[in-house]
Order: sequence, then structure tokens, then C-alpha cells
Amino acid sequence: MTLPFEHILEMIQGSDPAIRSSATIEQSQIQPASVDCTLGDRAYRVVSSFLPRKGETIAELLKTRTLYDFALGGDSVLEPHVPYIVPLRENFKLPAGVMGKSNPKSSIGRIDVFVRLLTDHTSQYDVIPEGYDGPLYAEIIPQSFLIRVHAGLTMNQVRFYRRQAAQLSIGDYRELQSRHGILFNHEGELVPAEDMESRAGGLLLRSDLSLREVIGYRAKSNATEVIDLSKIAAYEPEEFFEPIPRPKNGELVLEPKSFYLLATKERVAFPPDYAGEIDAYDPSSGEMRSHYAGFFDPGWGYSEDGSVRGTLAVLEVRAHDVPFRLTDGQIICTMKYEEMASAPKSLYGTGVKSNYYGQKLKLAKFFKDPK
Repeated sequence: MTLPFEHILEMIQGSDPAIRSSATIEQSQIQPASVDCTLGDRAYRVVSSFLPRKGETIAELLKTRTLYDFALGGDSVLEPHVPYIVPLRENFKLPAGVMGKSNPKSSIGRIDVFVRLLTDHTSQYDVIPEGYDGPLYAEIIPQSFLIRVHAGLTMNQVRFYRRQAAQLSIGDYRELQSRHGILFNHEGELVPAEDMESRAGGLLLRSDLSLREVIGYRAKSNATEVIDLSKIAAYEPEEFFEPIPRPKNGELVLEPKSFYLLATKERVAFPPDYAGEIDAYDPSSGEMRSHYAGFFDPGWGYSEDGSVRGTLAVLEVRAHDVPFRLTDGQIICTMKYEEMASAPKSLYGTGVKSNYYGQKLKLAKFFKDPK
């Protein structure tokens, strides 16, 4: 089960902390069901991505795989399609029975940046094994844009488990629908429980190519301006993205090497005792990757008084190696709900400030609202 805010705080403030840092861990880093990690003060431009074998440390691998390294100052720019490794300020000393998993922050995924967590001796990205004691590293690969970063910047978040929760069945989802209301149509009306569909433990969500004049955005391939990740609402969207008008034939051909922001037809909500994640890859849904930053905190799209009736899931989509036809209403991803060990007192969007609570189809927080 996923550990909430209060447990994470104990892991930071205990006499033998499980979550440690070379700097002060700010309260703002602690989310309802995760902790934000921060970049250290040095970056390593490596020859390729890599994963350590059992017995290998990232520090050892950096000695042989680094082309050059540099201090992360206020003017440090990372180039597209180039892999960088950055040691994080945080390091973990997890107790027995506790494991972790990392995801990029929503704003990072929406500008087409791969951010994956590396740990010593672990041949998997984004996984912190049970009882792990050691440093953390972020692999950062911008895909579409030049980005400016600095030490202390947050690009990923980690959530913790005491044990992996069992996958929910369609019966479980329908029960949650009747008890809390977790799935709504685009008008905010509850989807009938009998119309809900599940696959591989997740709710099926569908693409929206018809409900608004602009159904998505496509990253421009010729953007030359640098996105400074410390700035909010600083950039004109049209310098980086082109809007995709509603297609007359209800279909969109996804081109390889292009990055798209699209939305689901459905609105989703997470009651206080549940968090969630979108599967990045779902081979049965087509030749595409549907999401980078897949974690949803308790409280997303939810309110006790019913004033917020679900929130769109905005997806970061890439076709694989061939053009792929996406049609209106096609299954585009699976949303998996995870039971919390207990409900956090502070929820996403209400107790914790959010850039995307109750969102429409929205670009990352670095951009001004489209005109």
C-alpha cells in the first residue's frame, strides 16, 4: 500500500531518517503521497544511457562513461537527445519492508523530457528496492526542447510502499464509482458503472478528438528558445507548440519522432484513500507511448462537496517507429488505482497547491495560457 504524507514526514524527521538530503528538505517537497527530489550541483554528460548490474554503483560507472561534467549553475542548458546524469541531493536508507518508485513531475513530462531514477546495484529504472541504502541519481534526456536547469530544481517524485497493493478488479472499480464517484464524462456526469471497463488492473480511458476546437498540441521541431525550468508562465505557447484543431474525420495520424499533448474523454477523480498511475506503455492500445509522468495524488479531481467532478488526464504521447492512426474514442491508456495505507490529511489541489487541479487541456506551467 502507498504511504501518505504523514508517513513520509516521519521518514524524514525520525531519529534515524529514511529520507536524507545534503540540503534542507522543504515542506513544499512533501506531496500527499510522494516526496519531490531535487537536483544536486553537478551534471555528467554520458556516452549513453545505462543501468547498473548487481554489484555496480552509478559513481563507478560515471568514471568510465562520462564525456565531461559541469556545475549546475543558473545558466546550465541541457540539449535535446543527449543523456545527462545528475546526482540528487536526497539519499535513502529505507527500512525493511519499504520500497519506492519514481515518476517525472507532470510539468517535466509535458515538455517532453525523460527523467528516470537510477540507484546502485539495480537494473531497473525508477525502482528503489526494499531496504535500499544509498544515493539517488536522475537520468535526464530532453527530447524536443533546450532546457535550463539549476541545483535544487525538482524534476521527479518518489512514492513509497509497505507492500504492493493487489490489482483492482472491474468489480472494485464499480464499487468505488458507487461509493465515491471516480469516473465522469466530459460534462461532469457520472459514467454508469456498467459502462466502466478494466484491463490489466486499470480503468480504460479513451482519446478525445471531438469535444473541443483544439484537441491537443504538437511540439515544434524548430524551437530555438531555451525553457528555463525556474520560470512560471513565462513563455508564449506558439513558440514551442502548434495547436491541433479538431479533425473533421475524427482521426489523427501520430508521426514518429513527434510529441503530442492530448486529453482523455473521461474525467477521473481520486478519493483520499487512493492514488493512481497511468501505464506508460500498453501494447494492446497501439504503437505509441501514452504517458511519461504517470502519478496521480489522492485528491486529484476530487472534492468532498462534489464541486469538482473529475479532471481530465492530459497525456504525453509519442508514436513508436511508424505513423499510427488514433481515432476519437479509441482506448489510449489504462489508469491504475492504488490503495493508500491511510488517507493523507492534506490532499492534492486543496491542501497542496497545484498547477493542474481541475485542469482543462493545459500546457506545462512554464507557458502562458494560449490566446
